[in-house]
Amino acid sequence: MEKVPNFIQGLQEVSTEESGGKILFATDDFFGVAENLLKTNEPLWNDEYTEFGKWMDGWETRRKRIAGHDWAIIALGDQSNIRGICVDTAFFTGNYAPRFSLQGVCLSHVEGIQNRRNRMGTAADNKELEKVSELDSENWETLMPMTTLKSGKPETRKHYFELRIGKQTFTHLRFNIFPDGGVARLRIYGKTLKSSLITGLEVMKQLHGKCIEFSNAHYGHPDALLSSWPSKGMYDAWETARRLDRPPKIDVDASGFMQFNGEEWAIFQLEKAAFVNLVEVDTTHFKGNCPDNVKIEGAYVDFDENLKSATWDTILNRTKLMPNKRNGLKDPFIEVINKPINHLKIVIAPDGGLARIRIYGTDWNLCKRKKNFSEKERISSVQDWVETPQNGNFLNFINASPIY
Repeated sequence: MEKVPNFIQGLQEVSTEESGGKILFATDDFFGVAENLLKTNEPLWNDEYTEFGKWMDGWETRRKRIAGHDWAIIALGDQSNIRGICVDTAFFTGNYAPRFSLQGVCLSHVEGIQNRRNRMGTAADNKELEKVSELDSENWETLMPMTTLKSGKPETRKHYFELRIGKQTFTHLRFNIFPDGGVARLRIYGKTLKSSLITGLEVMKQLHGKCIEFSNAHYGHPDALLSSWPSKGMYDAWETARRLDRPPKIDVDASGFMQFNGEEWAIFQLEKAAFVNLVEVDTTHFKGNCPDNVKIEGAYVDFDENLKSATWDTILNRTKLMPNKRNGLKDPFIEVINKPINHLKIVIAPDGGLARIRIYGTDWNLCKRKKNFSEKERISSVQDWVETPQNGNFLNFINASPIY
């Protein structure tokens, strides 16, 4: 059985494709594309050959015959405090990268740099190199200096390193290999900014939220909103039919909201009561069918009571949505209600689809057990993190468009 370092315990993998990590740029993808670095599964071996050479389950660049070394830019799924890494050279025995280093930065948004489709057998062209140079990535903070790697044999393939960089957070990494070669996986361990908050419990997931009622699920069930992984497409989301009672002509009010009373809703029940402090509404993939606005309400209902008699308190006032955004809320701040809730009601108007809902808060029982956990501390903790300079522009970050 593999011996895993103790420092990994309790940390998340913040760079995998399933956690939202993406390759934005690579200098070379000749034998194997850089996206392989972010796969969650263990590296595989087979005897296949491609038109470019031996198939390898990893990032492998051509033998360097020009000045420089190879490197890749990685966008993390969420702004993260990085605590450790694992560089895995599995199956790269005569062709592994002999050295690597890692750099990082916190940015609010990065525009598309390189078309990452069908990159195998290619290298970055002059236009792409000029575009990526605008990031000044060679001067990003060094998280790991140039360090020697070993062969991808079973006994030497995994290289673990614990990082001690305090509370600083990062959104993008530059992974350098010197001068060329292959790496199977790059695993980045840490805590996302949201999970580092004292209010960092993801209420819907960790308190076992489940959809118990909904108005319409014509194209996709509301349970999809609870998935831990980024939405794969509109089929992996909650989407309603178009409302037949919509007016022949759409009017909007002075605030830009549609003047139409129709809405769709879904109610979720939590296993335990919680306080709510932060909301994200993910509209990824919904471009021509995003709802006009969303509203979120909460209620505490004893499980033997009738839900129809519940008193609903506002968590998120009616808020305009932006299409195809990881957080589509134009105004991400919420009404903090000073009482626990165990039911959540998501209301969209007039219809359309959402990819994910992420609601962060604190387990009510935890608050009761923690003697020094004051109400003021609970309410202010999110705002404290938002205003901390080292965390970058958090509000811009969570409103950034997904990068494909």
